[in-house]
Amino acid sequence: MMKRKDFKFIFAPIGVAFGIALFVSVCIFVSRLLGITKLSEIIHFIPGSIFIIIGIIILIFFLPIFILGIYYLNRRGAVGQSETLRTNGIYKYTRNPMYIGISMTIIGIGLILLNTGVIIGGLMWFFITYIQCKREEPDLKKRFGKGYEAYKKNTPVFIPNIRMLMSDIFKKLNINK
Repeated sequence: MMKRKDFKFIFAPIGVAFGIALFVSVCIFVSRLLGITKLSEIIHFIPGSIFIIIGIIILIFFLPIFILGIYYLNRRGAVGQSETLRTNGIYKYTRNPMYIGISMTIIGIGLILLNTGVIIGGLMWFFITYIQCKREEPDLKKRFGKGYEAYKKNTPVFIPNIRMLMSDIFKKLNINK
């Protein structure tokens, strides 16, 4: 018989993916109703190619952050069931890599497609995940105590600590000698 945790592990990611797709679809639909579908129609003074390049850069940077967030949380952490505070891997540089990774990936895709609805969806999803982070913090403080407080003090909520990340990469590559 399938345990509740196993059930959550299997179906929670599918539900989240479906929810995000539905949410972004609604944003696209609303942007069409409002007549603001193409980013280049709204912002005339910036060439579309600039938005596409920015979108590609965002995608290259944040999609791996999202994937690493899933990887380092592993099975139990994927749906908030981790018994240990994760501070290794990408969680050393940002407390919420999956939230920022998926939000910025959506925004990056919207920029590449020059689709205002997708961009608005990504921005709104970011706002929703910010609220969710604030809702999760009391439970994390309760579960992990002073360890979480120290982690919170030294690790940014969303945007990874680039200086620390680059320093660690250079150390691993032995470039910093």
